[in-house]
Amino acid sequence: MKQRALLPAVLLLALAGCSSGGSGPAGPSESRTATAPGMPASTSQTPTSGSPAPGTSAPADVSTSLNAPDALRQHACTATADGSWSFTGTLVNNTAKNKVFTVAIAVTAGPAMAGHTLITKVVPAGQSADIAAANFAKTKDSAGTCTPVVSVEDAP
Repeated sequence: MKQRALLPAVLLLALAGCSSGGSGPAGPSESRTATAPGMPASTSQTPTSGSPAPGTSAPADVSTSLNAPDALRQHACTATADGSWSFTGTLVNNTAKNKVFTVAIAVTAGPAMAGHTLITKVVPAGQSADIAAANFAKTKDSAGTCTPVVSVEDAP
């Protein structure tokens, strides 16, 4: 149930992050971003917490639900020459409790959403888990921006 509520917010954050341009080249722990010639590359961005707009049902503080970017390691989001996008990564749980991680991944091509996926994985305390999503988005070529966003909760 929380996934359905989380996805629209994550996709909006991904789109907002994609439209603001980049702050420099992607580092080793950030997603690979394919861009069209002449377009600046953008890097993954972490959402910030803040108050919701008046009259919305969004939580006032999202720092506990959208605050696990360091848990996603060695991730890559790549596109083939024909525009088929795939994602791989590893979730790391460095806590003493089992955690449920949700990774929302969106691919945009300019202002258009090319595709998205949602991966939910329970990771036992002190362990890691590999995640993957094959061919979850399609662009006309390898141009586009891929943005993962990670949230975490205590496992039931």
